[in-house]
Amino acid sequence: MGLLRRCPTNVILCGVIWVLVTWIVLDYLVIRSDNTTPALQHQGSVPLAENVYQPRWRTQVEGRRGNGDCRSPGGHFEDDGDYEKAANPWSQVKWIGQPAACRVRGELIERLDVVNNFRRGFALQFANDVEDRTHILPWLLGTKIDLNRRNRRVFLDLGSNTFASSIQWFIQMYPCDFTEIHAFERRLDLLQIPQAFSEKDNWVNENPAARRTRARPGVPSWILKRIKVYNKFVSDADDVDTSAVNITRFMKEELKLTAGDTVIVKMDIEDSEWPILTRWLNDPEMVGIVDEIFVEVHYNHSSMFNYNWNKFKHQRLEAKKLLADMRWKGYYIHFWP
Repeated sequence: MGLLRRCPTNVILCGVIWVLVTWIVLDYLVIRSDNTTPALQHQGSVPLAENVYQPRWRTQVEGRRGNGDCRSPGGHFEDDGDYEKAANPWSQVKWIGQPAACRVRGELIERLDVVNNFRRGFALQFANDVEDRTHILPWLLGTKIDLNRRNRRVFLDLGSNTFASSIQWFIQMYPCDFTEIHAFERRLDLLQIPQAFSEKDNWVNENPAARRTRARPGVPSWILKRIKVYNKFVSDADDVDTSAVNITRFMKEELKLTAGDTVIVKMDIEDSEWPILTRWLNDPEMVGIVDEIFVEVHYNHSSMFNYNWNKFKHQRLEAKKLLADMRWKGYYIHFWP
């Protein structure tokens, strides 16, 4: 009260006090009012912070296409009913697939193209190779965030097949310098590590055709030294008799991977992916460990019988649902190849 009496001689100080008092009163009214002062309301009971900072990806995802709630598995499943519309560029014109309605981890990802067996380039005859990977390139997580900033950068190739089929592709095409590569391939005749390539001897002076190498670059010795090969089956359980490895246990206990590492997984293990991914769906630790998954989900559908897929029990829509559920749980996952 004494200070208020001295206001005429402390005009500036009193002005500051009145501003603070007014701000406190208005803030109290905003929080406590029940739609009695519409000008101070922010969408009813929505917290003020939600309006001051609304993540950019959330507004884009939930407002772009009314095709389900991204907070539910159904939002990631998406309807496939518009593929045959002539005016739809993703019907036949575009080699690269359509962005999904729902982002994963705040990042854009491709729509699950079940109509084209998840192999858009081959299905639309842009590519002759059924394992064409062009459609995957724009959606690599490593093009959206810098995965090289982490000290430990691990690539797990589960079902390697030949060296060129996946290990070499990820070494050359994925934007991450892997410090470790763990390759699982049961067949000894398939996965053969090539001889080291000499980068030093491959340079030439740049000529008018702009070629700077004598031959197409291979894989140098310093990268080959990072590769460890396991001639074992990848499984959901350990089995000494069949040389099967519980890959979840292996990643957690033997490799001791954590959420602080970069972990990229490619999985092509002839139907064994089903129990493993089902386990990961219910494992909150794994969704933190694994940054990105590329998986060939095997299913029974007439369009794939030429590749002997009629032996698998799961149906094509089940494969799509599995991937949609994984995305809903936070896994940045693609169909491989």
